[in-house]
Amino acid sequence: MRLAMPRIGGILVAMLLAAAALGFTAPASAQVTASSPHAEGTILLERSAATPGDTFLGALRLKMADGWHVYWINPGDSGLPPTATWASSPEVTAGEFKFPTPHAIPLATLMNYGYEDEVILPFEVKIAPEAAIGSRLTLGAKFEYLICADICIPEDVTLSISLPVAATPSADAAASSEIAETLPTIPVALTGQAVVERSGDTLRIGVVDDSLASAVASAKWIRFFPYGADILHAAPQAVRTGLDGVSVELKANTMFAKPGEQDLGGIIGIETADGKLRGWEARATPGIVPASVGTVAFAAAAAAAETPALPIDQLLVVLGFAFLGGLVLNLMPCVLPVLTIKAASLVNHAHNPKEARGHGVAYLAGVVVCFAAIGAILVALKAAGDTSAGLGFQLQYSWVVALFALVMFAVGLNMLGVFEMGASLMNVGGGLADRGGTSGAFFTGLLAAFVGAPCVGPFMAGAVGAAMVQPAPIVMLLFVTMGLGLAAPFLILSFTPALAKVLPKPGKWMITFKQVLAFPMFATALWLLWVLAAQAGTDGVMLALAGAIVLAFGIWLGGKIGAKAVGRVAAGLVIVGGFMLAPIAMNLPRAEAKVAAQDWSVEQVTQLQSEGRVIFVDFTAKWCVTCQVNKGAMYDPAVQQTFADLEVVFLEADWTNKDSVIAEELKRHGAGGVPLYLVYPAGGGPPKKFDGLLTPAMIQQAVREAAGSV
Repeated sequence: MRLAMPRIGGILVAMLLAAAALGFTAPASAQVTASSPHAEGTILLERSAATPGDTFLGALRLKMADGWHVYWINPGDSGLPPTATWASSPEVTAGEFKFPTPHAIPLATLMNYGYEDEVILPFEVKIAPEAAIGSRLTLGAKFEYLICADICIPEDVTLSISLPVAATPSADAAASSEIAETLPTIPVALTGQAVVERSGDTLRIGVVDDSLASAVASAKWIRFFPYGADILHAAPQAVRTGLDGVSVELKANTMFAKPGEQDLGGIIGIETADGKLRGWEARATPGIVPASVGTVAFAAAAAAAETPALPIDQLLVVLGFAFLGGLVLNLMPCVLPVLTIKAASLVNHAHNPKEARGHGVAYLAGVVVCFAAIGAILVALKAAGDTSAGLGFQLQYSWVVALFALVMFAVGLNMLGVFEMGASLMNVGGGLADRGGTSGAFFTGLLAAFVGAPCVGPFMAGAVGAAMVQPAPIVMLLFVTMGLGLAAPFLILSFTPALAKVLPKPGKWMITFKQVLAFPMFATALWLLWVLAAQAGTDGVMLALAGAIVLAFGIWLGGKIGAKAVGRVAAGLVIVGGFMLAPIAMNLPRAEAKVAAQDWSVEQVTQLQSEGRVIFVDFTAKWCVTCQVNKGAMYDPAVQQTFADLEVVFLEADWTNKDSVIAEELKRHGAGGVPLYLVYPAGGGPPKKFDGLLTPAMIQQAVREAAGSV
């Protein structure tokens, strides 16, 4: 036996030498795995041994924790797609990811595209012809991905696999099988054609393809996923099917180049009856959509884009915040001028409990009716596919601003005693005088709600943002609840008999008090003229002032005022014209700001974040009084010095006029309107959010934390 061992050893050595000469290497596992906090990443290779000049597929497999997702090549309204930074042997070349067909991931007012649970991202691997047989090559990369649930976290895994080079290839059966299973989900090129037809801001894409036409017959859902930002991702997609293919109606993103005048790229994705995803690449050119692709409505497509209704516990929380938001509106600068009307009314009627209660109920009705009307209009706009409308949309129309300015001007004249509209403070006709002034209280409630709705104070932003994607009844309930919050304080005071013991007795002093309260009305009219100037320029302001002259002439012509009062009207107009200098004076400090505001854009934020800059973003509108009050804090000398010292970039997103991009960004951050303030940290990551009234100290603290200097 001892004699046999050397002989056996010699045979083994000879076999190993022969194997080396032939370039044989024992197959190894073509998989390697590493984990990040919320995902597990694995490299899969079809080969366990490759050959010189070989081409085959590899893949990154990501298994996400429950409730987390990653993104498609176009993430939609937010997110980032997975990327790879390769660190391989010179003889190895890895291609781009081949992204499978995604599915829609709705989140509040946003629509994202991506993958949950698990995704396999194939890529092509090429081995150089000069790779030496018997050598081992390295295929490795740092794979980075944004993974999200309720929050988003950038994560990465670094993976590296050693691949032997042999004279003949060897397959890894397990890895090959997994890659093969995902290949049918990779979108394929159309064998037919695709066209896109534009009508206003509506796009209709039509796809003619035999394989697509046969697949949609049993589809669970059908959706168009764009490669770019051509469409509003969250807008419902109306899908129709026909004998030759499908058509999809989309809402154009009008802030970008008009898609109807150029190609529209994306994929038509479907989920088949057996739960498999398939996709067809469509590069649609301008044209007329054939009738043969849109004969039958596909009802399931619209349902796929809907956000699930809020559970009852979450709904109660949202309604609670809506009530608190309406309550706080009573303290906001945009509502206080109108509430002075109720101050006069309260003093006048507090000693008559029955009349006070009637005024309280009428005021409540006016507030609720106005908020309900705003909610109904927003529901109608949403049903029509306008996702850019938000809280305060009514003041985005210049004619509404001009009309409201005239109303406030008329209210001021009435309170000065220039003309009377019956026995009630706010009566709007002689026939209403017999109703004991409740019509005036109702009208005051309308005014307070109309001017107050654009002011998104504390609690309101999140409530409105969460509810606006809900079914119509929930949206209406939200706005009614907000109105109840605004009306609650005056309603409670109206039903409190003890109030009469606190307030002074009516007397001649009330005439002077009423006249003094006229000037906040003129100030409100002035503010609205300033808003109008930003929307329609000087011509718009001139038309509004001409309207004021016509209004004054009508009052005079109606015989409601005398010659002496005509002078008061003229004086009132002079006061309004004089107050026009106020916005100019307010803007003077901004011209000398150490850090001037730049125009906001998504691309600007992305670029500045890549440079590691601290960013302060002001989402504002000239019709938002709270926003303008906060300007004083932003342009405070100490704040401006802090901006300069920390090299803070100051961006302004002006929502005075309709702007769908700003509207979508507000929704992305869960805000129903302005003001909203975002402070992006220098190290990257999500911004810190503020709304409501700001102080210089709040701004300084936020930017210092973002710069890491606290």
